[in-house]
Amino acid sequence: MKLSERSYPYPVVGNRDDVPDAAFQASIEMTTDKEYIYIDVSVSCSSSTINEYIKSGDICYLLHVDCSNTFFRKTYKFSGNIYRQEIPIEFLNDLIEVNVFSVAAKKINNYRVAGAHPDYGDLTFDVNIADILAVAQTVTFHIDERFDSMKRVSSIMQIVENPKLDSDLPMEVDFNGSKITILMSKSDFREYKLLKSSETVIAPLTATIVFPVLLEALRVLRTDFSELDDSESLKWVVVLRRKIIDLNIEGDDDFANAQKLLELPIKRSLSSAHLLAEMSDI
Repeated sequence: MKLSERSYPYPVVGNRDDVPDAAFQASIEMTTDKEYIYIDVSVSCSSSTINEYIKSGDICYLLHVDCSNTFFRKTYKFSGNIYRQEIPIEFLNDLIEVNVFSVAAKKINNYRVAGAHPDYGDLTFDVNIADILAVAQTVTFHIDERFDSMKRVSSIMQIVENPKLDSDLPMEVDFNGSKITILMSKSDFREYKLLKSSETVIAPLTATIVFPVLLEALRVLRTDFSELDDSESLKWVVVLRRKIIDLNIEGDDDFANAQKLLELPIKRSLSSAHLLAEMSDI
C-alpha cells in the first residue's frame, strides 16, 4: 500500500509538491531474531506546522505494516520521533511494505500548513480524525532467508480446502507431497481464513491444527521415511530432519518432540487465551 504521490483535497507534506518548502522523512530499519521482527523508525520533519501539532497532540505519527503474503496489515500510533515496534516473526513472510505518516489525532478546523504550494492560496481546511497530513516514502523489506518464517516447522505444511462437497468433513492430512497438506472442510476452511491473521488466535490455531499434524508427521518420519536419505526424500521430510538436528532433539517421544519443535504451543496458547479473556471483560 504505497501512500506517496496521491491526490489529497488539502496539502500533504511529503506528497509531490504540495508543500515544496517542507519535507517529511522516515528512516526505517528492520532487524530480527528467533521470535520477533523489530522495526525501528526515526522521523524527520521540517514542517513547522506538523511539528507544532505533534507537540500539542493534535497530530500523531502512524506506522503501517503490510505483508500481502500472510495478509498481515496493522497500524501502530506513536508520538516521538524515535519508535520501535516488534512483531512476532510468524506473522510476516517474504515482502513487507512499511509506511510512516502523520495523521490528525483530533478534528482540526481551519487547518493551514506553512509553505504550501501557491495554488492553495489562503485556503484553510477542516481536517477529520485519521486524515493523512504528512507521508514518507514507502519502504519495502524482504525477510532475510536466515530468519524466514517459511523455515519454521509450520511452513512445511499447507492448509487447503477439501474439494469434497460435504461441508462437515473431519480434517484430513496428505504426507505424499513436497509439503504436508492439511485438507479442511469448506466451512472450516472459510473460518480458518478469517481467523489466521489475528494475533490473538494464531497460537491456539497452531495448537489445534499444526500440533496434531506434526505429531503424526514425526511418526511417519520415523516409520516410513527412516531408511531414505535426503536425495530420495520429500521436501518436508528434509526440512523436518534438519530442524530436529538444529534443535538437538533426541529420542522417540513424539509428543514431547512436537512441542519442542513448535516452541511450547500450549504455553503460547494459554497466554493468548488470557489475552482473549481480558478483552472480553473490557
